[in-house]
Amino acid sequence: MRGLRRWGPMIGLLALLAGCGGEKQDAGAPWQQETAYFYPTAQIDASNVEKLGLTWEFTDIVVRGRTNRGMEATPIVVDGIMYVTGPWSVVYALDARTGKLRWQYDPEVDGQFARRTCCDAVNRGVAVDDGMVYVATLDGYLVGLDAKTGKQVWKTDTITDRTRSYAITGAPRVAGKNVVIGNGGAEMGVRGYATALDKKTGKLAWRFFIVPGDPAAGPDEHPEVAEARKTWDPKSRWDLGGGGTAWDSIVYDPDTNTVLVGTGNGSPHPAWLRSPAGGDNLYLSSILALDADTGRRRWHYQTTPRDSWDYTATQNMVLADIEIGGKRRKVVMQAPKNGFFYVLDRVSGELLSAEKYTTVTWADRVDLKTGRPVFTAQSDFSKESKLVWPSEAGGHNWPPMAYNPATGLVYIPVIEAPMTFTTTPQPARPYSSVQGVTTSLPGLLPMFGAPIPEFKGQPKPRFENVLKAWDPVKGKVVWSSKVMPFWSGGVMTTATGLVVQGSADGFLTIYDGRDGKVLRRIEIGTGIMAAPMSYELDGEQYLAVPAGFGGAMNAVHLPGWAANKRENASRLLVFKLGATGQPALPPLLARTPLAPAPAKYRGSAAQVERGATLFRANCARCHGSGADLPSGYPNLYKMTPETHDAFQQIVRGGAFTHAGMAAFADVLSEGDARDIHAYLAKPPAGASPPPKPSH
Repeated sequence: MRGLRRWGPMIGLLALLAGCGGEKQDAGAPWQQETAYFYPTAQIDASNVEKLGLTWEFTDIVVRGRTNRGMEATPIVVDGIMYVTGPWSVVYALDARTGKLRWQYDPEVDGQFARRTCCDAVNRGVAVDDGMVYVATLDGYLVGLDAKTGKQVWKTDTITDRTRSYAITGAPRVAGKNVVIGNGGAEMGVRGYATALDKKTGKLAWRFFIVPGDPAAGPDEHPEVAEARKTWDPKSRWDLGGGGTAWDSIVYDPDTNTVLVGTGNGSPHPAWLRSPAGGDNLYLSSILALDADTGRRRWHYQTTPRDSWDYTATQNMVLADIEIGGKRRKVVMQAPKNGFFYVLDRVSGELLSAEKYTTVTWADRVDLKTGRPVFTAQSDFSKESKLVWPSEAGGHNWPPMAYNPATGLVYIPVIEAPMTFTTTPQPARPYSSVQGVTTSLPGLLPMFGAPIPEFKGQPKPRFENVLKAWDPVKGKVVWSSKVMPFWSGGVMTTATGLVVQGSADGFLTIYDGRDGKVLRRIEIGTGIMAAPMSYELDGEQYLAVPAGFGGAMNAVHLPGWAANKRENASRLLVFKLGATGQPALPPLLARTPLAPAPAKYRGSAAQVERGATLFRANCARCHGSGADLPSGYPNLYKMTPETHDAFQQIVRGGAFTHAGMAAFADVLSEGDARDIHAYLAKPPAGASPPPKPSH
């Protein structure tokens, strides 16, 4: 969890308490997202949450162009200074008492990299250790900053092949003498790995490749790769990278000096396209336990062998000491995308429990003797389309879950949604999706006035979020919240048993963690994705939450979301007991009417049809697919005459690259851009569902 220092033998690795003003950091206890989003501070409780008021707000978040992107980082507070990141990997150091900006570090990320990401130019935070702040940038660098001044001490390139769509949105982790980072891009055709750098110098300490590389490129880099290669078809699609990116969860266990790395999906997604002859395809969708000093593997557990559904194991992991079967065990817990909640012995990797925390139809169960899932016929969409639970968004995505040792419960932001999967081989193109599937979210259809089709023998599709309290010992749900809008935020919990979560509708909700009773709802007016955090200064407890919607869902803002009706300006809000301020709701959106395009840009019916196909392949991932749906990106059906005139310069020439609108001249000819323009000049009647969400 972010912003915590080590807290007593009772909860061991579980907690690092929020950095208290004037205190120095314990040796070997870096402030970073560590295991549980649990805060031992105990002033705010069920009896006084109504007395929480806004004490300060920070709004000066860097925005490039007209796109407000998501806030996904939970802040860290050390010695009275709050460190938080925003879009474009910008770091802000704020006075934690007042919100005054102390310093700001802008790495000036190349805007072209927005095209290389699956899910927006976001960042999930920093690590702080021994007077240094560490941040990973979207364009693939790991940077060490002086914590007092923000000055760059070192900057190291972590990308091995810049011809591929590598990018970084995750937070680094300090692990002993090193700092560790992964990368994203499995949707775009890359090969995953984790990189460890010396935390003082930035020099490479080790690199662990998660999947094998093209054998024609040379020998395997280390023994674990050679072992993994045995689980891949020798004729695999090595040209598409293999995937397996460590795009989020990395956790350090100081008790054993082990780095736990969660790994991602395959590239392309369907195993029958990726590795036709079969095999588990290690180390896709796995938890890897690596020696923090050397990077050598200690153990691994694959949550989804031969993953074909984008069921990454990159969701946050919780380290805890809990009693299972009458024995105290050091465990790691994870609720990955695939819908099973896993409890593993973090020393040996032994599987202790694996139970469904949401609807799952791709597997009946996990065999505890073999550790393998028992696949269902419904999971196989190699020959025909199938409805599968969960969707590619997963039962739980990156918004963090939290564990409270006082209640013994894990609080999981759960996504309840299936997806139809259809195999669709796709050509490999630079910086473009190579997923190999066409998908749809039938549970989304009622939002567009369409009925949900019947899927014989399958649960009725839904499209919603709930917060679930999960007992990791008994392997069952204890309580579940009311339904909230899809893609709501991460969770924190406190020693007084509170559970706090933000949601896409712009509310911060405080629950009693024992029974799920709602204690307080605070309207922010801006969608919340990041997990809140708490810290204590001068004997006062504060509650902080970044607000700002975006990420994978920035293309279309759905009904019920705050971003659907109000301006989506990113900001950071801090509350404390006795403060009298209230969040100011952002202005309502100004609805711009559709304007006729200049006649010279309208094309023939054939050009419009061809342009629609090109638009879906190259543009809809960001700009949506409906003429009048709110979006975080400019609505291209409502371009001004000046934008129409500059269309070729923008699309192919990169006139707006700094703002994240990259140049597409490498894949779109002048004629291609002309036909896309013709399609936009004649927008479709009505709206159609948006592209599917992923990570």
